[in-house]
Amino acid sequence: MHQALLIDEIFELVLDSVQESSTFARVGRTCKDWKEPALNRIWCRLSSFTPLLELIPGLNGDFALEPPLHPDFRRLRHYAARVKQIAYRQNIQIHPTLLSMLLADSEVALIFRKLTDVQLSLMNCYSICPVISLTTGLKKVDLDLGFTTSAFKAVNEAAFDFISTVNRVASPSFTSLSLRGAASQNVMYSVNSLLRLDFLSIRVGGTLPAETVAAIATFPSLRTLEIHTSHLSPEDLCFATSPCFPSLEVLDIRGRTGFIEKLLQNMQSDRLSVLRLDVERLALSDDSWVDLFAVIKSKTHASLIELAVEHHMDTEDLPLDDDSNSNTAYTDNIFFRTNPNALLKFELLHSLSSHHFLRRVTFETTPPIVVRDQDLEQMAKWWPNLNHLDLGSLPTFDPRWSTKATPAGLSLLSRGFPVLETLVIPVDICGLTAEAATKISQNSKSSLKNITLTSLTPPDQSMAQLLHRLFPLLIEIHGTYGHEDQWSCVQSGFQLLQTSC
Repeated sequence: MHQALLIDEIFELVLDSVQESSTFARVGRTCKDWKEPALNRIWCRLSSFTPLLELIPGLNGDFALEPPLHPDFRRLRHYAARVKQIAYRQNIQIHPTLLSMLLADSEVALIFRKLTDVQLSLMNCYSICPVISLTTGLKKVDLDLGFTTSAFKAVNEAAFDFISTVNRVASPSFTSLSLRGAASQNVMYSVNSLLRLDFLSIRVGGTLPAETVAAIATFPSLRTLEIHTSHLSPEDLCFATSPCFPSLEVLDIRGRTGFIEKLLQNMQSDRLSVLRLDVERLALSDDSWVDLFAVIKSKTHASLIELAVEHHMDTEDLPLDDDSNSNTAYTDNIFFRTNPNALLKFELLHSLSSHHFLRRVTFETTPPIVVRDQDLEQMAKWWPNLNHLDLGSLPTFDPRWSTKATPAGLSLLSRGFPVLETLVIPVDICGLTAEAATKISQNSKSSLKNITLTSLTPPDQSMAQLLHRLFPLLIEIHGTYGHEDQWSCVQSGFQLLQTSC
């Protein structure tokens, strides 16, 4: 054996390349000096609490101690001290007597000396929470409360005690919390006091009160917020006089445009770099995209790197054509049964023309944004540094929203976005021929690696020729569902063209 493998730092690098725990076990049995590092890797991440409980002699299958009640916790302490992460979603019930004895033992109560991350499904394992919550080094807590009404009280009591205890004993390391499910008022109140958090994800549906949103807005170090506010209106939100979201950098929010607009308008952070919006249906409300995009422009023009917008309308909510020509480039001559401002149109994107730092842009909407070739040319001027552009992957059969971008538009994208690596776009390839493809100028400087083209027309090998001329570095080519075989042939044809060059 090479002497370098006895150097801890080098051996740890070797272990980093190992994927399966069974390999760690074999490594630990190979050399005495490797035993402890291998055991640390085996026990570093647990998907169940059961292996630890099985280390207690005299424990039966129901995790209740057989008489006499003098448990030996030494092996439990020895191995629990190695655990850094627990992701537990299995059902487990621990006898109250055993739990009391675990908590009464001062050495056992603090057995997780290295534990930093926990993911717990409290519907299944809330009985073990008192032991884990005493860990002094916890940093990240992820709690799934579930939505079952029968266990609502027990689960939320456990969640409240867990959050309160961790906030008390794990200060100041506890900085990340994720909550999902149906939460009680007490659980939400416990969140209001977590001033040290820098990451917070709250997906608790209608159980999120507006008071909690106002409270977390005052967290001085909060950098990332994921929140679902669909049930809240702008009138529900009342911010305190203290600074509102002073450090926010990432906002992932589901809700109404008016609520999101008010939150952004009051945000005092000038570092918001990632904004992901999942907008609730506008068709049956008075909400508008215009004011939302206006506040995005004013609040993020110097900082925004990623923008993602998702919004879907039901078919019955879509506008109806009048007697005008439905094949026109715009859809101005349309009357609406519902909110006339519900559609997301390309014209709204003009307000983001000064966001030159944008790197990722995604619009996943139903109906899709109607984008023409000249619009793509404008986008290239606005956002020359994009490396990811997604204009929607769902094809539409409705002529009002039919694709307006053409292969010529792909040529504009090839030259206008020199660092673009991922592209998802609807394109009308009807009429594309091999002769037309070869007439399009080649571009050897494109960086595109992945492309998804949605078209109602199945492709042929002319598409492979076109893509090879415009995006010679492509690795993956995808297309419309239902045309998988044709797009697979395009991928094969493209690879043949690559190898022949």
